[in-house]
Amino acid sequence: MSSDRQLSLWIVLAMLFWGASWPIANVLSNYINVHEFISYRYIVTTLTMVPVLWIMKLSFRIDFKNFLVASVAAILLVYYSKYYFLSTKHGAPGLAGAVVTTLMPVLVYLLMIFSKQKKTRLKDWLALLLGVFGVLTTMKIWQFQLSDIVSGTSVYLLAAATCWALMSMVTTYAKTIPAATLSFYIYLMTALFDLIFFFEPTNGSIFAMGSVFWLNFLIVTIGSTTFATTVYFLGIAQLGSKRASVFTFLVPFFSIGLSVIFLDERFYWSSILGAFVTIISLMMLNKIKLSKCIR
Repeated sequence: MSSDRQLSLWIVLAMLFWGASWPIANVLSNYINVHEFISYRYIVTTLTMVPVLWIMKLSFRIDFKNFLVASVAAILLVYYSKYYFLSTKHGAPGLAGAVVTTLMPVLVYLLMIFSKQKKTRLKDWLALLLGVFGVLTTMKIWQFQLSDIVSGTSVYLLAAATCWALMSMVTTYAKTIPAATLSFYIYLMTALFDLIFFFEPTNGSIFAMGSVFWLNFLIVTIGSTTFATTVYFLGIAQLGSKRASVFTFLVPFFSIGLSVIFLDERFYWSSILGAFVTIISLMMLNKIKLSKCIR
């Protein structure tokens, strides 16, 4: 098996972990509150990133400008994590994962348009409309009353996707620093910000938690964050950003499938159809051709 094919299999596993983070957050919400989740998750993630950077022979040095970028991104990551956690706690985790992971890149593209980083043509706007249609289909928008759209889980989904899109835009200002090193400082500052400003332990020591908690917690910290992020960075370096980004389209389907299997979440074909339509629009926007990505 070629090295590219081996790496592709590792990236698929990484996407599986990313998709699993949504139903896992729902499980963990039965044990800890939102800011316990954020603080504990990013403390462990920061610690596990240390050997990763050492093995990859990357420096821990960071200049002031990149440190500011990491700090702003960390603030946005705190709020993304908050709304991500609440959307799984109060809604359907699989649906939340599908909606947010397909809406995020659509919002990133819109932000790039409004910040004039992207010139658009008519077909780009048509692709964006197709993406919005796909997201709304995933949400089964026809079942909503107006009050449902402007409150509750829908707000958490939109807020999470917006925070991630803004964070993605902020990180584009980081220059001359490896992505893994930047991620280390974003995780570190996220843990510190949450600990200082929001952390309120109300559920006792996590060391007294049972095996179910620890299995899920280690998967979402080491598997879904440290491992998955590192493998994705390696994929970008070896395969290129376009080929690597195609694998992220698996995340909403993994999120839905794992929620159906492990949480008995109800399966809707409209969620699959909506995610698929949105993915087509994203491929159109980014000029991705599967024939060139799958070789």
